Amino acid sequence: MKARYFIAIPLLLAIVSLTQSFSGDTGLKYPTGAPAGHTGSPGDAKNCTICHGGTATNVTGVLTSDVPETGYVAGSTYNFTVTLTGNGRKGFQASPQNVAGTQLGTLIAGSGTLLNGNGKYITHSQASTAATKTWNFQWTAPAPGTGTVTMYIARVISQPNVGLSSLVLNENFSVGIENAVKTNTRIYPNPAGKLIFAEINLNTSGRVIADAYNLNGQKQETLYEGELNAGRQSVRISNNLKPGYYILRLTTPDGTINEKLIIN
Repeated sequence: MKARYFIAIPLLLAIVSLTQSFSGDTGLKYPTGAPAGHTGSPGDAKNCTICHGGTATNVTGVLTSDVPETGYVAGSTYNFTVTLTGNGRKGFQASPQNVAGTQLGTLIAGSGTLLNGNGKYITHSQASTAATKTWNFQWTAPAPGTGTVTMYIARVISQPNVGLSSLVLNENFSVGIENAVKTNTRIYPNPAGKLIFAEINLNTSGRVIADAYNLNGQKQETLYEGELNAGRQSVRISNNLKPGYYILRLTTPDGTINEKLIIN
């Protein structure tokens, strides 16, 4: 009978040790990446407290990026850094979404990070016990006309220390994705009806294309395509757009320009 106790005690100690390595004050239930859909965003509607317990609090200073104050440029790629400081194991999950939970743009994993949820989420590939730990990843901005994107993030430092944060990323409508060259361009009238005029000052002769996108970044119509000489040109553009808000994207030899457009 005594021999059974000698066998049971080491087994019990092993189970306790394994449990503490993944939970408790210094543990993390998912040390090799958080499960998808726990950023605390309105679309996800849940966060890390489901597994780690406690009550999530709003925190700051977790996520930084090199997206300029003027906003992101459609199609450009930007760098993001997650910084966590404190005692215990640390991990995170982030996702670029709108309020409905739709993924906006493309995430690119960096050193120490991985993608899950079909690329909608970025998370740690290995939890860390360092006093201060940073992870890096990239994000390619979505199509022109997408508008505001929010990068939601949930972080855990030991448990149940769950924090929620977000970074609002506005779109820069004044530049495009190819050469980001700002030219002297005027669209009028705006608001407009079925006829629009574009005054374009070109440095180089070449093909000019005018495309209309809705605010979800979906192309609606090619309004104009033709060859123009260098210098100031006036282009007459007709459209069959429904009343609403659009982004008029002008692709020129000098670069690409995105202009807000309202159709009455």
